[in-house]
Amino acid sequence: MDFLLGLSVPLAIVLWVRWYYSLRLSPVLRVTRPGRVAFGLIPVFCMIFLFAILKRFSADSVKSDFPTVILFLLFGASWVGLAQLVFGLLGISARDDVLERGNAAAVWVVSGQLVGSTLCFAGANIGNRPGPEVVALCAFLSTAALLLAWLLVERAGWVVDTITIDRHVGTGIRVCGWLIATGIVLGDAVTGNWKSVSGTARDFAVCGWPAAATALAVALLERKLCKLGPHHPWNGPRRSAVVAAVYIALASGYAWKRGIH
Repeated sequence: MDFLLGLSVPLAIVLWVRWYYSLRLSPVLRVTRPGRVAFGLIPVFCMIFLFAILKRFSADSVKSDFPTVILFLLFGASWVGLAQLVFGLLGISARDDVLERGNAAAVWVVSGQLVGSTLCFAGANIGNRPGPEVVALCAFLSTAALLLAWLLVERAGWVVDTITIDRHVGTGIRVCGWLIATGIVLGDAVTGNWKSVSGTARDFAVCGWPAAATALAVALLERKLCKLGPHHPWNGPRRSAVVAAVYIALASGYAWKRGIH
């Protein structure tokens, strides 16, 4: 317990100091407002959201002690930072595609990755858990599933080329919405009081399967829209924003309905 939380403190500091230092030095983002907003404010909003979850829905031993809440918050900050590094190895890099090339479509995707991984970690903290090692296990399940879903959409949906080469903003917006929606479903799938490893894995499979089905559907949709070309009406930013909002609304509705039962 002490090792995980203790390690997360310097790790979070290193990862996010590096993030904001890169933001400050980037010549591109000094003149690109969307990049500045995404890379400057979204991580902050993610941590505010995680803090609220920890204060209200985490284990009794955590939410009743403010210093412990801060330690778990730093645990989450390091987790999200590491997840972002892994995402960067899987097709779209915050440093290469946004900070250096100023790709507005990539800004949307990286923003969705940040929010999605935060939701995965937040869900792992909801319920009475015996310690950070259990939180880490649940967060690993949800985050690993998010990364696998991203790989499916990225490979089968031709998303990376559309984002990095064509710089298609509509695709970036849709993928951002899908990443957030998937984070909602997978984060919700690991909520609840701790029972056992087998019980957690079983509940995750039962409750998280819509994320896999949705990833396949989104991959097929993105491939179809890619064939239609960037000038097709459904590839425009406005309609893409509607599609992204539908993804998030459906995921939120699923999580809310599951919570009722």
